[in-house]
Amino acid sequence: MTTSREDKRAPRSSHPDLSVVMPCFNEGAHIEPLVLSWLEVLRGAVADFELIIVNDGSNDGTGRSLDGLRREHPEIRVVHQLHIGHGRAVRRGYETARGRYVLQVDSSGRYDPSDFLRMWRARDQYHLILGQRTHRLETWPRRVATAGLRTVLRWLFGVRLNDPNVPFRLYSRVALISYLKSLPPNTDAANLLLTVLIKTNYPEFVKELPIPFKFRPLPGRRQRLRSLPSRGWLYFSELLRLRLSPIHRTAPFLAAVPS
Repeated sequence: MTTSREDKRAPRSSHPDLSVVMPCFNEGAHIEPLVLSWLEVLRGAVADFELIIVNDGSNDGTGRSLDGLRREHPEIRVVHQLHIGHGRAVRRGYETARGRYVLQVDSSGRYDPSDFLRMWRARDQYHLILGQRTHRLETWPRRVATAGLRTVLRWLFGVRLNDPNVPFRLYSRVALISYLKSLPPNTDAANLLLTVLIKTNYPEFVKELPIPFKFRPLPGRRQRLRSLPSRGWLYFSELLRLRLSPIHRTAPFLAAVPS
């Protein structure tokens, strides 16, 4: 059985300056204006880019909207797959990306595309720029989970970061690919583990950049809150396995950031 379908059209160049990876699930009511707003900003800032949208098994018409956008905008590439979860959808996008830099952003609409410009201007100084979320209006379970994650990272790896799992981040390709291939293919917390690996081995090349986080009530909020304990245990298990493996002290040569 075929579990995924990818747009095979080549980007305008085989190695664009930037690949934007956007996983999405059931965002049919919001995806078109969001994508158009990102295209507007990207066209004004980046000479050559691709926007890779990973449709993680949506069942609300999101896929049809994406196929329509793809036909009208050559920068867009669409990957359709069965629903396997956000983390693995992100990884699928990373494996598809060809850019010298790779930006990951969620399809939630809670980030202003223009804030990407601050990250882009700093790209030649870092291998990983994290958009540290400010103005967050979170429930107490999420605040506890975030504080717990910070504590676990300090305890296991000595890593100190304010927002280590933020879904708004810019990688240099050399750092992303060097470490991504060392992670097991079934990893769910790829972004979190990549952050730990790069920060542990190259702390001077990781930057947290404060980015305003817009509130938007999302469908299924209560269900996601109920899933926090199981997701927290999953993340802890993957972090613990990473700590017990030699991978977290493996340092590919990342002496220079591509300019």
